[in-house]
Amino acid sequence: MNGTELAVLLIQKGCWAAVATLGFAVLFNVPKYALPYCALIGALGYALRTALMSGGMGMVSATLYAALLIGVLAGIAAERFAVSATLFSVGPAIPLVPGTYAYKAVMGVVMFANSPELEPGGEVLLAAFDNGLKATLTIVFLSLGIALPGLVWGTVRRAT
Repeated sequence: MNGTELAVLLIQKGCWAAVATLGFAVLFNVPKYALPYCALIGALGYALRTALMSGGMGMVSATLYAALLIGVLAGIAAERFAVSATLFSVGPAIPLVPGTYAYKAVMGVVMFANSPELEPGGEVLLAAFDNGLKATLTIVFLSLGIALPGLVWGTVRRAT
């Protein structure tokens, strides 16, 4: 993929992530003044994850870096408006949730449970476990990435 194709992909993914972020922000009653900031943070976070994954990084670690970016940007916006960073981080984080992997994990377990005869290698169960592990680790790293900048910033601020 050349630079132009990557730029178009990042803009496209970022715009769709901004739309999804706005939908969740409205659902969570985020104030009107915060909506553009949430959309921008969501777009940048999703675009970063897409860029890192296009460069060969795995989804779990790419999500961690995207969540760290969301956490930092949410902290900056929260300081500017003197509100909680949660206001600016929850909506942008939701598009990063690995719904496809969680779905594949559950469907794999259901297929395995409904199978009349067990497979010799258990490929269906192994695939379900792999997808479940990816989904779980991604969600854990997403939570950690969003919370860590605020924790570090609060610790640094109290120490000074």
